[in-house]
Amino acid sequence: MAAQYAYVMKGMTKTFPGAQKPVLNNISLQFYQGAKIGIVGPNGAGKSTLIKIMAGIDKDYTGEAWPGENITVGYLEQEPELDPTKTVLENVREGAKETADLVARFNEVSALMCEPDADFDALGAEMGELQDKIDAVDGWTLDNQLEVAMEALRCPPG
Repeated sequence: MAAQYAYVMKGMTKTFPGAQKPVLNNISLQFYQGAKIGIVGPNGAGKSTLIKIMAGIDKDYTGEAWPGENITVGYLEQEPELDPTKTVLENVREGAKETADLVARFNEVSALMCEPDADFDALGAEMGELQDKIDAVDGWTLDNQLEVAMEALRCPPG
């Protein structure tokens, strides 16, 4: 069985409107899960643009770019806009919203299974799909992962 790539990009070119030449030209890359990568270069070289394309934020390019199966690419702005009405943890959790939503839906479906007139077949099938997705991203440990990340970044508590 061939190893699966965590991310693949083939012949990707990005040109900003009005620019005379592309900021990224014919980029091809691929790397395996667990790989440690670095993107280095001078200001204006396209590092942030490359990351935005990988995260699916910027879709205006030619060529191909896609994450591997069960891979989610997150992106944290260099100057993030935080919601001042939320705690630090709540703001950080926004970055893991997709995973948190999967776990929340799993819990909702679990509660629905207690209803006497529930469609157990449909709910069971949905729970199975949700569990597979959550397992694939280690979503059951999301709270712990967020705490570790916040501690590593020396974020204030809560």
